[in-house]
Amino acid sequence: MAEIDHNQAVREITQTLRGPVAAVFRKLVPAFQDIKAEDFYDQVIANAELLHGCLLIFRKRRDAFGALLVDADGRTVNDDFVRLRCGRTVHDITAMIVRTHAKQHFRKTLGGDPNDPKSKSGKLYSAMNEYLIHEWQVPLTTAYAKLSADTVATLGPALMDLKTVAAVEAVATAVAGAVATAPSAGKVPVTQVTSQVAANDSGPKKAAEPVMVEIDQREADFWWETLNDPNVRSALGRMTETEMRELTAAFCAVGDTTRSELLKPLGFSLYQAAVVFTTLYRAQGRAAFGMMFGKPGNPAAVRDFTKRLQVKNVGSRTDMKTLVTVTEGALQGASRTTRTGTR
Repeated sequence: MAEIDHNQAVREITQTLRGPVAAVFRKLVPAFQDIKAEDFYDQVIANAELLHGCLLIFRKRRDAFGALLVDADGRTVNDDFVRLRCGRTVHDITAMIVRTHAKQHFRKTLGGDPNDPKSKSGKLYSAMNEYLIHEWQVPLTTAYAKLSADTVATLGPALMDLKTVAAVEAVATAVAGAVATAPSAGKVPVTQVTSQVAANDSGPKKAAEPVMVEIDQREADFWWETLNDPNVRSALGRMTETEMRELTAAFCAVGDTTRSELLKPLGFSLYQAAVVFTTLYRAQGRAAFGMMFGKPGNPAAVRDFTKRLQVKNVGSRTDMKTLVTVTEGALQGASRTTRTGTR
């Protein structure tokens, strides 16, 4: 399936949400008839309770939206990760909706343009946008607005371990308190605070084994969403769904050494990491990639590879297409020690 221009896809999705999707909701819920058809989308997207309710209704009554959930060949799509006619998946569209709601709330509560990373709302949104993915996050938006951009950047994917408003607010309060009592300390141990809060979160809990599966699935969702990003896809070229599932599984198995010795020193975003990992996976294959970057991985080889990227001045501002070329070059120029470590 040919790639669809990002802006074109967004326009098409928004028009569908405003028109046909709104019409289905207004038909399913009589109370929604009180909202004018032309105002429905704007009122829902601005109201966390309404929006979350609509997303839950969609999950329960997905069949009512069947005529809209079709692929390029007109076949009904029942999988959240299969692309629709618009070129995006239900998973993509859900993330788009969650982010749009967050932007509006951040603009309202923090001020400034959330699309401007220099504004207060823009700084927070820039730090958080790649982690705004699921419908369950909509009720947390008011609490998210209380976090600083630095806290979100430090948390990274650990933000997703905070499943309730109380948990998010507890982290915001704990970090603020730590900063106030130790202003001269270089950094606040945010991840430690988050782990403690998540462990004590009073939200709905499952038995130990299912919780672990849920956490793994959240990480898989992160990587799947990232691989579907238009800029990532443009840099990496065509990917089949089978390849994307293999990549997602491989990325979820990346070890702590890779995170601390490669991603952290270079300041990569999740999108940049996906481009680098995909390039490496394609060049090395599953086994070699896992041996070098998995658990426990090969620390010496990872550090050597990181140095090769640093020599090329690779960092957080490196564009994705350049990352592909530089990564390929760094791997080809790897020392014999690195090659031996990745067999």
